[in-house]
This record gives sequence, structure tokens and C-alpha cells, in this order.
Amino acid sequence: MDDRQTKIREGAGLEDSRINQEFIDFLNKWSTPVCLVLLVAAGVYWGMNYLERQRVAKIDQAFSEYEAVIADGNPSPNSLKSIASANEGTQSIAELARLREVDLYLGAYTLGLEPGAQIDPVTQTVTNEEDILSEERRNQFLSFAESTAKQVLASTEGDENKAIFTMQALSRLASVEESRDQFDAARSYYERLGSIAEAEMYPSIKSFAEKRIEELESLKSIGALPNQDQIPSLGGSTAAPTMPIELNTDAPVQSDADTAEAQSEVPDETTTEDEPETTDEP
Repeated sequence: MDDRQTKIREGAGLEDSRINQEFIDFLNKWSTPVCLVLLVAAGVYWGMNYLERQRVAKIDQAFSEYEAVIADGNPSPNSLKSIASANEGTQSIAELARLREVDLYLGAYTLGLEPGAQIDPVTQTVTNEEDILSEERRNQFLSFAESTAKQVLASTEGDENKAIFTMQALSRLASVEESRDQFDAARSYYERLGSIAEAEMYPSIKSFAEKRIEELESLKSIGALPNQDQIPSLGGSTAAPTMPIELNTDAPVQSDADTAEAQSEVPDETTTEDEPETTDEP
């Protein structure tokens, strides 16, 4: 006899039916919540991916705008300021733009020219004379450099991931103080720069800070360059001054005949009595 026939039990079909009914009851009870949970998880996953794509797209756009502004090598400070304001917290774009802005201000102070001033490549003169800065305007640009560098310092100091921006801000603030002949303040910034560079293991930046501190003493002995008002004007006649001649109006006026007679009485100084007379004899 087949073994399957010996294993037939009474009521086995009712038991299988009961198990199937329990499974159906389980599905009826939990299928809807489970489906909702799965649906919510799928929605969250899709939403996170969407936000990540948006974040990456925003970073790419910010970098593209920044690169477009600095592409010609002569960006506008206002353009950099707009990029920094619109990208606060976006992959340090704001710090990059502000540091570049500080460099423009420092360059304007050093050269005495408006940012973006055009130089004639042949004559090496300023195309527009209105781009030449007054002393007051130069100092204003120096103040702009200081305030902008302090913005970078405030947003990055203490953040290990942005230590490089902190050091760049400190270096530029030290340059501002050097320009003002405030060498003690400059030393303080360089000391902070060296301390951070040592902690973050940037030996080359630490050496730079130490070298600048050593050179501060020599900078103290260098006098300030004359400003535009202190440079003497080169305008007007450049001919050498002549001594005035006083005329004697009481002396009698000589005629041309008297002058010729007087010149004829003057002995010839080209010959002297001591010179032997030359002859044709050998």
C-alpha cells in the first residue's frame, strides 16, 4: 500500500482550512498598515534623493557663477558680494567670494586705482583718470578689506573643516594692519595664524607666519610712501631759471662804428711774443 494512504488522518482538511483562514485574517488586519508604511518609506527615499539632487545642482550653479565672475581676472567687488550673499553655507562659496573681494580691495589700496581700472598696454597709464584714487578713497578701500575679512573669520573660526579659510582671513587682516603701520596688531594676527597652522599641520603656512613676524621690525624703519598731494607738480615750464640781467641806463650808447673800432684795438690772443717766427727754411 502507498505510504501516502497510511498518513491520511481524519480532520486534516479542516485543520488546513483553519490555517489558511488565519493567514487571510492576518492579511486583512495588517496589509493596509504595512502597505502604508512601505509607501511612506518609498516616498521618503524619493524625497531625500530629490533634495540631494537639488543640493548638488545648487552647488554646481554657485560654482559656475563664481567661476564666470572671476574668469576674466578682473571681477567686480559688487558681483562677488552678491554671490557671497546668495550662497551662504553653500560649500564655502561665500568664503571664496569674500576672500577674492578682500584681495580686490587690498589691490586697489596698493595701486591707488579703482578695482577694474583699465591700463593702456602701450603707455602703461590709466585710461580713465577718474580711476585714480584719492587718499581718502584708498583708506576707504582698506576699511572694506578689513570688514570683509572679519566676516570670513567670524564664519569659519573654530570650524576644523574651514581652517584654511580662517588662516587666509587672518593673513589678509595682518596685511591691513601692516598698511596702517599698526605692527603690533599685525603681529597678533600672524601669531594666531601660526598657531592654527601648527594645530592643523600646515608647516609651510606656519613658516610664513614666523617669517612675517621677523620682518615686522624691518618694516618699522621704512617710512610711508608719499601720497598724491605730497608729490610736487611737474606742470608748467620745465626750463632752467635764468639770472636776471641789470641794464645800466646811464652808460652811453655805442654805435656800430665805435663797436667795430673797439674790436680792432683788441690784441690777438692766439699768438704770443715768445713764439718763434716760422720761416720757409728747413
